[in-house]
Amino acid sequence: DEFFDTSYEALLSLSDAIGEVHSKATPEDVIESLQSAMYKEWAREDSEMRCPICLDDYEPSDVVTKLLECPHWLHKHCLEVSSL
Repeated sequence: DEFFDTSYEALLSLSDAIGEVHSKATPEDVIESLQSAMYKEWAREDSEMRCPICLDDYEPSDVVTKLLECPHWLHKHCLEVSSL
């Protein structure tokens, strides 16, 4: 956005205005505890074929992560990046 001042001083002022920001991401230890495997190891005929984060189709060698009480799979890398 051409109207947003990204100077150091402006960012300090923004920090003063909104306060300290904390990540709401899933902690790394939780991500590491999730089941992971290559897509080709879990895929079946009726399996999802696209990552809901990046919207790319899965490749057979992609490492995917399955959420515990959710039917969705995700690229493990996408989940890690979105939690940074």
